[in-house]
Amino acid sequence: MSDSALETGPRTVVIQLQPEDLALAQRLHFWQHVRSRGGLIRLAIVWVVATAVFAGLLRLMGDKAVMPVVIFALIAPVAVLAFPYLITHLLGGVAARRTFRQQKTLHKPAKLTWNEQGVVMQSAYGDARIPWADLRKAREDQRVILLYESDRLYRLIPKRCLSATQLADIKSCLGAVPPG
Repeated sequence: MSDSALETGPRTVVIQLQPEDLALAQRLHFWQHVRSRGGLIRLAIVWVVATAVFAGLLRLMGDKAVMPVVIFALIAPVAVLAFPYLITHLLGGVAARRTFRQQKTLHKPAKLTWNEQGVVMQSAYGDARIPWADLRKAREDQRVILLYESDRLYRLIPKRCLSATQLADIKSCLGAVPPG
């Protein structure tokens, strides 16, 4: 890619990812998934199955007390959420640094351009032109924007790469993304 391909304009920015960007994206992805309808349904199923298994094991051991099952049922949701939370938030930085080291495509700068029709991402590895309407959803927090092409595949835009004007502009364009 030539240097002229990396020039920026009002709706163009060069993104140079860092390992921390990957960790932040992973956290946002985790939280948006946990709060989604499917994520809540999966958590509820795990909770019901775990409680039933615990009650069944107590019954097999001859314990007919109800209180241990009630206590387990109250504690289980916390445990079900705590394990992935700990992996994502405590070990996420380690995994992000390892992924960044392994995936050489993340080391090269990429040019992001957008307009009312969609977004274009260009790098030394190729171009992706995606109309806003073809995105599944978009999520953001204080530091990153994720543009989802499917439930698990997203494009990462670190907000640190955008000026305040560019951030407001891209947010206005995100209105064309389906609510997902």
